[in-house]
Amino acid sequence: MKLLVAIVVALTCVASHGAAQEPESRRVPWSDGIVELAESLPVQDGGRVKPLHTFASFTLLRLNGKRSLTTPSGERLGPTEWLLDILVFPQTAIGYRQFLVQNDEVIAAIGLSVDERKKRDRYTFEELRPGVGRLFELARQYTLIEEADRSSVQQQVVHLANNVDEFMRLAGHLDFARMRLRVGAEPEVAELFDASVVPFHAVVRAAPGLHELADGVAGRGEALAILRAAADVGGASGSLALLPPVAPVDDEPSWLTPDDVFYRSYDEGRLADEHAEALRSFVALVDARLDPGAFERELAGLHARLTGLAEARGEYASVGLEVAYYKAKLLSWSLYLFVFAFLGLAFLWLRPRAKVLYAGISGVAGIATLLLIAAIVVRCVIRGRPPVSTLYETVLFVTCVGAIVGLAVEAVNRRRLALSAAAIFGMIGLFIANGYELLDKQDTMPSLVAVLDTNFWLATHVTSITIGYSAGMFAALLGSLYLLAKLARFKRDDRAFYKGLARMVYGVLCFGLLFSLIGTILGGIWANDSWGRFWGWDPKENGALLICIVQIAILHARMGGFLRDHGVCAAAAFGGTVVAFSWWGVNLLGVGLHSYGFTSGIHDALWTYYLVQWAIVGLGGVAWLLERRNAAADRLRAVPGRPPEEIAESKAA
Repeated sequence: MKLLVAIVVALTCVASHGAAQEPESRRVPWSDGIVELAESLPVQDGGRVKPLHTFASFTLLRLNGKRSLTTPSGERLGPTEWLLDILVFPQTAIGYRQFLVQNDEVIAAIGLSVDERKKRDRYTFEELRPGVGRLFELARQYTLIEEADRSSVQQQVVHLANNVDEFMRLAGHLDFARMRLRVGAEPEVAELFDASVVPFHAVVRAAPGLHELADGVAGRGEALAILRAAADVGGASGSLALLPPVAPVDDEPSWLTPDDVFYRSYDEGRLADEHAEALRSFVALVDARLDPGAFERELAGLHARLTGLAEARGEYASVGLEVAYYKAKLLSWSLYLFVFAFLGLAFLWLRPRAKVLYAGISGVAGIATLLLIAAIVVRCVIRGRPPVSTLYETVLFVTCVGAIVGLAVEAVNRRRLALSAAAIFGMIGLFIANGYELLDKQDTMPSLVAVLDTNFWLATHVTSITIGYSAGMFAALLGSLYLLAKLARFKRDDRAFYKGLARMVYGVLCFGLLFSLIGTILGGIWANDSWGRFWGWDPKENGALLICIVQIAILHARMGGFLRDHGVCAAAAFGGTVVAFSWWGVNLLGVGLHSYGFTSGIHDALWTYYLVQWAIVGLGGVAWLLERRNAAADRLRAVPGRPPEEIAESKAA
């Protein structure tokens, strides 16, 4: 609501002190050259410098639920083209169906009609505009309620309000370049300018002189009026920090918006020539919006200025690589190949002697794993971080390690079991990563919280503990396959098949325990270094300890003969829920020193996994009982001299 009032006030002030050029619609699609230049423009968002393409991609995902949009004319826009339309042609962009509303009760709650609309539908800003005031008022009320206590509709109202707020900020970002401010007739003010109507950057240059006049008597009223109008126009530009400071990174880490530049010129009496030229370039860019050739030339000039400032600060090196990473879609291709390998394995099990098919599927799974490795490596280069620094990255890393382990085991025994597990693990892991990204809708390469901002411990403790997670989850998958195969009586007479699968589970558990122990000990050392104590019974610490205890118990029970192959596999399948609890479950608690990894919305998915695994363990118990009963019946049938009717009864049983 405050933003809506601010925009109304700003437009009122500008109406009395300046004039706005009427925006026209875009007449032709954005050229490839314009899109490429815009994609690689650097912007500081969320504490890090990233390409405008990344910013646009996640912004559109939050608003629209996907990274593309179709205009009323049928034109399909990518994230950068969409953002260009919002910035340069906002009057056109307000007609795009870009606000995804999951429940039409939200629309009814803000006083709008939902006739002839789907329950889940997309709306334009034009359609929502009559209810924006009510929307912001409801959102203000609902934000006073704890998120966990909000109803579904209340949460969606807050979400929609945030999206509308973000859209309005972006649509008004270039108002400073569109507007012209009227100077007035006061001679003391007029001599600071060369025209009676001037652009924003001219007022920014004159801000120190206007400041002096505002503190004096002559021309004070007119100077204050111009400064207020410039502040109102510049105030809408706070959505994008596109201007790198001239100072080194250590002296001034935060980038600037046009509004920041204005206040710096006003308060400190200084304006860098580079920033003045950049503001002038924005004005020229907007003025050239109807001429694609001129627009591209102005954008190239602006791009050169901004990237030059960013390069001088050492903040542009990975921007181009990040654009290439997202456009290459390495993770998507990896997922497609894992799915293809999984489907191919279904045919392979029907024709186990097809060597060419086996080699082809092995190659597809290997390429999928290599693409996943490449994606992780590129992310490390972009961020200058080890491969695991966020929950999203743990999903990628766990999936990658599991796939590598599966392929390595398959290379040793060549029974198709580990290859199948690797394909299943890779497919499920990347589905989870994709779902996490769609659920969270935030940049997956964010700046780290202070406690994680250390490459040494990320490369040692976090990587080790995540390898332990991966091995535990992979062992759970293998154990689950063992139990389900037993229940389905698949290859029931092939003891070597089940013996080999059980040995895989045992080996992966040993591998996982090693890294879980190392990771837990290193975590304690890190905690002692950061917080002054080795162990504090924090939920995340307890979760790591639980993994170690469960895996040690399984291995000791196997060594002592309390668990045999079937029992070890069932225990490993159950152990997957312990790993999932330590990995994700403790984050749902939102407490403790490790609560920085909290992610809402995964509660249902996590409990689904728990219930599925527990059901598999239960079914495995049923399979074990059936196996024992059949074995007992076989022994009875083998007793010599039994009456025929008793043998018939045992066979019937």
